[in-house]
Amino acid sequence: MNANACLLSVIEDIYDTTFDQTLWTHTLKRIIAYAGAQSAGLVTRSAAGEIAIVHQVGVEPHFVQTYVDGYAQFDPSQAIRLCDVGKIQSTKDWLPVDEFRKGVFYQEWARPQGLEDAANVLLDRSADGFSHFSLMKGGGPVDDDWRRMLAPIIPHLLRAVLIGQVLHRHTRIVSPAAQMLDQLRAAVILLDGNGNITHTNESGRDILSRRDFLRSEHGRLVAADPQANRILRDAVTASILRNGAARSGNITLPFVAHDGERFVGHLLPLTSDRRRQTAIAYEATTVLIVSPASLDAPAASDIVRSIFKLTPAEARVLLRVVEFGGVSETARSLNIAESTVKTHLGRIFTKTETKRQADLVKLVAGFASPVRN
Repeated sequence: MNANACLLSVIEDIYDTTFDQTLWTHTLKRIIAYAGAQSAGLVTRSAAGEIAIVHQVGVEPHFVQTYVDGYAQFDPSQAIRLCDVGKIQSTKDWLPVDEFRKGVFYQEWARPQGLEDAANVLLDRSADGFSHFSLMKGGGPVDDDWRRMLAPIIPHLLRAVLIGQVLHRHTRIVSPAAQMLDQLRAAVILLDGNGNITHTNESGRDILSRRDFLRSEHGRLVAADPQANRILRDAVTASILRNGAARSGNITLPFVAHDGERFVGHLLPLTSDRRRQTAIAYEATTVLIVSPASLDAPAASDIVRSIFKLTPAEARVLLRVVEFGGVSETARSLNIAESTVKTHLGRIFTKTETKRQADLVKLVAGFASPVRN
């Protein structure tokens, strides 16, 4: 398997976890093999300091327990909560490597396992705590080459974790898929290979009943915007043809209602064998998750500014453009001149390599949570 095929395969495994959380062990093993790492884990820390190793591979149970019982307080990766969501961090980002290697955490916990460093990524942060992904390695520190190798999978990992959290956070018991989907506030629409709606949760039925930016025509899902509808059709067809690129990632679609309210749709193919285990009851090949295009999460502005290297003023304009959609509306909401908005937009287009405001909405939405909290 060549490098690109291997990467696509790993990304596909990452998305498989959204519908079956038991697949995280397999997926973490795939990431370890892809990156040449030694261990990996998904960790949560509550605001009260409680630690949970949600999923992990490569660390012996004894070391997992001693980490939770005490060594976690010496782990420099706890500083990840202060970093940008989705950005790869390593030990040297928090303290000198020499100092780290003299400390209790390295000498008593990491070194006995042959662990030298770890790449850490903040996945989620709120008033209740935070969660992060940790990929640990031996044989030297995390270098630029390792960061470049990991970079392509991080956005997919982040998005899969967010979707998976929503699909599983609203129920404490194992329930049928239909019951679980109806408990979500985000609209979930399952489609077959022809674009026919095979199942819709309550929020999805509410959206379709409006016959606005999405509607059902003789049982087939149709988008009011011609370009969005074409992308939707092509993606559904690609899921049946099992096109590698199409089935590995999800596609982000911006929608605008007649009253100006903006929504974001995330189209996730279900045609791999593991995803089909969840969707087979509905003969579905694709799921569309739709929610309001909200960027009011605590870390949203930090994410946008970091990813696109925007100045604070540019980030402020970008977020308002995404929310309000026009130069005049943005200028009024920020109490600045339209010419100022246009100047900032020109710089934003250059930095994000986009040409239209609709492209900005789609681009930003790709880094936002695909569901309402």
